[in-house]
Amino acid sequence: MLQGLFAQDPVFTQFYAAPILMNPSFAGSVGDARIAVGYRNQWNGGNYKLSTTFASVDNWFESINSGLGLSILNQKEELSNYNYTQINLSYSYHLKLSEKLTLFPGISFGLGSKYFNFQNLILGDQINIFDGSLDPVSQDPFIENDKINFFDVSVGAVLYHENAWLGLSLKHLNQPNISFLANENLPLSIHYSLHGGYKFYLTQEDKETFLPDDSFLFLTFNLMKQDDYSRLDLGAEVELSKFYFGVLVSSQLIKLNSDLARLFSVNPLIGLELKNFKIGFSYDFPVSDIGNIAQTSEITFRYLFGQTRNNERKRLWQVKN
Repeated sequence: MLQGLFAQDPVFTQFYAAPILMNPSFAGSVGDARIAVGYRNQWNGGNYKLSTTFASVDNWFESINSGLGLSILNQKEELSNYNYTQINLSYSYHLKLSEKLTLFPGISFGLGSKYFNFQNLILGDQINIFDGSLDPVSQDPFIENDKINFFDVSVGAVLYHENAWLGLSLKHLNQPNISFLANENLPLSIHYSLHGGYKFYLTQEDKETFLPDDSFLFLTFNLMKQDDYSRLDLGAEVELSKFYFGVLVSSQLIKLNSDLARLFSVNPLIGLELKNFKIGFSYDFPVSDIGNIAQTSEITFRYLFGQTRNNERKRLWQVKN
C-alpha cells in the first residue's frame, strides 16, 4: 500500500510555475535570474493530508550560452510522517536553430531522501488474530530502515518557435532504488512528461481595442506517465494588464479503477503581476469520487530580476514566465 501511495512524483496544478522541476531545460529560459516558490496543500479533507513545497532559482549565462538552476522539493504526509526531499542541479544549453526556432537540451542531477516514522504504522505481525490485541513491537523487516537516500538523473529538451513551445522530460532516468528493505530492489519508475503551450496576443499595435496593451491568451498542456499512472492537464489563461485568470482540467488517460471518472478535477486559477513579481492561486474542484476528499489548493510566487513586462531584451522563446 505504501508503494502505491508514494511511487509517483509530486504533481502541481500550476505546473508551469515550477518550470525547472518539470523540465531541466527550462533553466535560464527567461534570459535573466528567476526565483520561483510554491506550496500545495492536498487532500486536506481526508486522513492523508499531503503538503508539497518547492523553491528554485535559475539564471542564463550569456558567456557560456547556457542556463543553470537549483531547486529543492519537499513533500510531507501527516498520517505516517512520510517525508520526501530532493535537491536538483539543472543545466541547459541554448541552441539557436534559426531566426525563429530555438532548442534547449537539458540535464539535472539530484540527491533525494525519503523518510517514514514507522511508529505511527500498525503492521500485520502486531495484531493478535485471536483477541484483536496489539503488540507494541513489530519484527517486520520493513521497519529496520526508516530512511533511504538516492542519486537521481533527469534529462529533457524544449523546442521554441515564436510564441509556441514544446517540451519533453524524462525524470529518474537511472531508476534509483527507493526500497526501505536492505535486500530489495524497488526502482523508481521513469516519469515521462510531454508539455507545451501557445501564446495568442489579444491586442495589436495598429488596432484600437478596449483591452489593455499586451493582453494575451495562453493555452497549455502537460501529459504525464509514470508506471501505470497517467494524467493529462489542459489549461487556458487570460492575462489583462496586471491581472490574470484561467482554468485547468485534470484527467486520467488510463482508468486504473473502472468506478472512477476519467475527468477528476476542474481547477480555476487567478493571479496578479506587479512589474517583476507574479503570484498565482489555484483550487482543485473534484468531479470524481477520489476528489471528494481532495480540497487541494496551491499558491505560487515568481520573481524575475532585471526584466520587466515590456523589456525589449526578451527573446522569442520567452512566451511564458
